[in-house]
Amino acid sequence: MTAEPFFVMRVEDLLLLRVDVINLVRDGTRLVREVPGGDALLLFTAPAQHISETVVRPGDGFPETVPTFVSGESTLVFRLPDGEDSIALSTDALLDWNHLQSTPVPDDMPDPSTVNIFGGMPRTCIEFPTRVRLGHEGIVEWSTPSELVNIDGRSELFHAELRGENGGDALLRAFATARDRPPRSNLPLNDDNLEDLVSFTHDVDLVAPNGLPVRKPLRAERFVITPLGASVRMGGAWESVLGTSLAAYHHMAELGRDQMVQVTQRGYLSTGHRALLVRTSERKFSDPGDGTSVAYLRQETRISVSESEVSYGQSAGYVHEGREMPFRTLRITDTTTPPIVEAGGLFWVTVEETGQPYRFTLVGTDSEGRAVSFTLPLVFVDGTVAGDTESVAALYNNPEFEDRRRVQLNGQITALAPPPGDRPGTTAMPVASLMLSMTGASGHPLGVLPAMEAAQVRVPAVEQLTGLATESAVTLHNDYLRLGMDGQATGAFLSLAEEVPVSFGAGKGGGIARPDSAVQAITAAAGLLPADFADAQAAVQGLGTDQLQSIFGQAKLLGVIDLFTLLDDVAGASIQELSRLGEDEIRRRMTGLSEELLPVPIMRARELAEGREVRYLWKPRLKQSTLPLDPTGFASIDLTGASLIMEASTVCSPQALEQSMVRGELNGFALDFAGIVRVRFGRLAFTARPGCRPDLTAEGLDVELKDALEFVNALKDLLPTDGFGKGAFVDVKPTGITAGYTLAVPAVTLGVFALSNVTLTAALTIPFDDRPASFRFSISERHHPFNLSVSIFGGGGFFSMVVSTRGVQLVEGSLEFGGNASLDLGVASGGVHLMGGIYFKLAEGSVTLTGYLRCGGYLSVLGLITVSVEFYLALTYVKTNGTSEVFGEGSLCVSVRVAFFSKSVTLRLQRRFGGSPADPGFADCVEPADWDEYCLAFAE
Repeated sequence: MTAEPFFVMRVEDLLLLRVDVINLVRDGTRLVREVPGGDALLLFTAPAQHISETVVRPGDGFPETVPTFVSGESTLVFRLPDGEDSIALSTDALLDWNHLQSTPVPDDMPDPSTVNIFGGMPRTCIEFPTRVRLGHEGIVEWSTPSELVNIDGRSELFHAELRGENGGDALLRAFATARDRPPRSNLPLNDDNLEDLVSFTHDVDLVAPNGLPVRKPLRAERFVITPLGASVRMGGAWESVLGTSLAAYHHMAELGRDQMVQVTQRGYLSTGHRALLVRTSERKFSDPGDGTSVAYLRQETRISVSESEVSYGQSAGYVHEGREMPFRTLRITDTTTPPIVEAGGLFWVTVEETGQPYRFTLVGTDSEGRAVSFTLPLVFVDGTVAGDTESVAALYNNPEFEDRRRVQLNGQITALAPPPGDRPGTTAMPVASLMLSMTGASGHPLGVLPAMEAAQVRVPAVEQLTGLATESAVTLHNDYLRLGMDGQATGAFLSLAEEVPVSFGAGKGGGIARPDSAVQAITAAAGLLPADFADAQAAVQGLGTDQLQSIFGQAKLLGVIDLFTLLDDVAGASIQELSRLGEDEIRRRMTGLSEELLPVPIMRARELAEGREVRYLWKPRLKQSTLPLDPTGFASIDLTGASLIMEASTVCSPQALEQSMVRGELNGFALDFAGIVRVRFGRLAFTARPGCRPDLTAEGLDVELKDALEFVNALKDLLPTDGFGKGAFVDVKPTGITAGYTLAVPAVTLGVFALSNVTLTAALTIPFDDRPASFRFSISERHHPFNLSVSIFGGGGFFSMVVSTRGVQLVEGSLEFGGNASLDLGVASGGVHLMGGIYFKLAEGSVTLTGYLRCGGYLSVLGLITVSVEFYLALTYVKTNGTSEVFGEGSLCVSVRVAFFSKSVTLRLQRRFGGSPADPGFADCVEPADWDEYCLAFAE
C-alpha cells in the first residue's frame, strides 16, 4: 500500500515540506515502487509563497495598517525516473530534485473540483501571485543546496530555484485561479488580470485576429521558493485578442513580498488610437514625519500611447464613409501621461494630482493636407470593453461632458470637407471650435469613432451679409453626408444652424432689385445658398414657383413687385450645370463681359493685393412675358427680353478696413400703368458704395402716353431720346433717389397766337424702402402754369400725373380762359374782365371737380375816385370713399377809393348739397304703404 505522508523539516534553515507519495511504499530506509512500471510520484507541499498586499495611493496618506492576504500552499510534483524502483528516505535524496523528474502542466484544464490534477494525475502547482496557480512547461532544473550552509552560527535560508533547460529562463503557465475565496480590491492585480494570465499562458484555443494562437508562457528570470515566500523576477507580453486587455505583466518579489508589479492593459483612446494602461505598484520608502520609515506598496497608473497616428475614412467603417469626420488623420504627440485616476474599464483620463481631465496634444490633418494642432481630453476604453459601442458612446456623448468634446481650434484655417478638384480652398475657413461625438465605425475594433457633431466657424460670406465679425454655428450638410461632394451639383458641405437673412435694404438695393431671402447652405460651387437651392433633389426636379416663393417671398423689385413672380422656374439641369462648370468658367460668368445666366446665386471669396474679396452675384432667368403687378391688373411689367443682375462685394484689407459695393441692373423691361403710360428702359443700373453718392444710370428711356393722353405725345417728343442720360438731375435722400429731366419749351408766337411758359417734366422715383417706384409726368406746374393768348383772349393751365406700381397716385390739371377789355377817355378810364375755368384732381381715392366764373370791372375818374367790382362764382363736386358732395360758393367785392380814403365790402354766399355713397334705390323712392296699395290694386 502507498506510504503515509511525512514531513521533511530542518530547523536551521527553516525547511518544512510535507511529502505525499503515490505508488511508493516504505521499505526500511527507502521508498519502493509499489506497482512495477506504474508512475511513482513524490508531492512536496511548501508553505505560502506570496503575500498579497493592498496598494496605497498618494491620497491615502500613511495608514497604520495595510490589509494583506496570504496565498495558499504550493505543491511540487516529481516523478521517480524510469528504471529506478526506489529512493532513499534521506533529506539529501529527497531534495535532489534535479535527479527526480519535475512534472510539467499539460495543455488541458484541471479535473473538475480539483486543484492540480489533470486526467487523474497531480502536477506541480505553485500559487504565485496569490490566487494564481502556476505550472511549468518543458524540461526544467531545480537548484537546491546540497548541504546546509552555516556561518558563525547562522544558517542560509532553504531555497529551491527553478530554471529552464540548460539554466535558461523557466517557462511558467497560469493554468487556473482560485475561485473559492472572497473578493478583494485594491490589489496590484485585479480579477480580470488573473483570468487573462490564465488565458494568455495556457489556453490553446485563444487565437489572435490573424488566426494564430497567442498562448505564450511567462518567462521567469528568477524563481526561488523559500520557507518565507518566493523571490521572483518574471514577466510576459502577448498579442491583442478581442475581449481581453492584458498586454504585459512583470513581477518582482522578495521572500513573498512584492517589490514591483506592473500590469499593462491594452485599450483604445476615444480617438481610436491604441493605448496602454500601465499600472505600476512599487514598494517605496516614505517618511510619515515621526522619525520612522515605512515601505508601502505605492501604485500609480499612466496611459502610454502605442499608436501615434490614426487614419479616418472609408476603411474605418463610418456610416457615411468617413465624411462625418473632417480630419483625415489624427496624431497624438504625447507618449505617456502623468499619473491618472483609474476608474474601471471605461473612463475619462483624469490627472490624479489635480483631478482635472488630461488634455492630450493632437495634430489633425484636414482634407487639403493642412495640419492643425489642439489639445483635447480623451476617454480610455479597456480592451474588455472595446466593441461595447453603446457604453462607449453613452459616456462620451453625455451632455455633462460637452466641454470635454469641444475641440478648440482658435481660428485655425481648416477644410471641413474635401474640396472639388478645381476649387481648392473652397471648403476651408477659420474654425473656432469643433464639437465631436462618437458614432458608429464598424471597421475599427472600438466600433465607434469620433465625428463632427457641430462647429463654430467664421464664414466670410456670412460676416459680409451680417456686418458682424463673429462665428456661426454649423453642421455637416445632410446631402454631403449622404452623397459626398461629387454626388451633388452645388457642393453643399455645411448647414448653418440658423438661417441668415440676405437683406438688400436701404442703401443696398437701390430699388432695382431686393432679393431678400435667407441662406443656410454653405457650398463649394456657389458659396452661400438658400437651403432649397442646395438640396440634392433640386438638381433633379428643379425649383418651381412655390419653392421660389418660399425663398424670395419677401423679395421686392422696384420696391413693391414680388420678385418670385417674375422668376422663371429653375430647371434641375441649370443647377447640375454648376458641377460641370470649372472654376474659371464660373468666374468668367461672374464678370460683366459674360451674358450667360447664373440661375443659382454664386458667392465667391478670393485673395487680392489689397485684401480679401467676398463677392455675391446672381443672374436669374426671368419669365419672358408680361405679368401683372397687382391683383387688379392695373399695373404690369413686360419682361420680354429682360435680364436681371444683382451683385454685392466686400473687400477687407489687411488693416481691417472694409470697402463694400452693391450693384443692381435690370435691362430691357417696360412698366405699364393703367394702360395710359408705358415706360421702357434699355438699362437701369444702381451702384452704391459706403461714403459715396449712389450712382444711378438709366439708358434707353422711352415714355409713351396712350389712350386719353395720347395727344400729349407730340409735346413729349420734344424730350431727348436719352432722358435720363448725362445731364439728368439726381436727388439723393435717405428714403430713395429721384432722377429726372426738366425741359423748358421755347415760347411759340404765330400771329395773334402766343404760347409761353411751357415746361415738360419727367421723373422716376426709386425708393429704398417698401414704397413703390413711381413715374411723374407734367406739363408745366400748378404754381407755374403755361400761358396762352389769342388776340384779346388769354388763359393758361397745367397738367400733372403720378403713377406707380400700385396704381394711379395723382392726376391733376387746370384750364382757364377768358378776355379783357379797357377804355380810356382821358377824364375817366375803366375796364372789364371775364374769366372761366375748370380744375380737376384725382388722388388716393378722392375725386375733385371745380368749375368757376370770375368777372369784374373798374372805373377811375381823374385818378381821385376809383370804384371796382369783382364777382366770383364756383361749383365743386367732391367724391371721397364712395361718398359724394356738391357745394357752391360765391362772392361780391366792391371797393371805393376817394383820394386818400378807401373802403371795401365783400359779400359771401355758400351752399352745400349732401350726397350718398350711391344713387338712391327703389326702396328709397317708394314708401312701403304706397307700394302695398299699388300691389293690392292689381290683386283685385
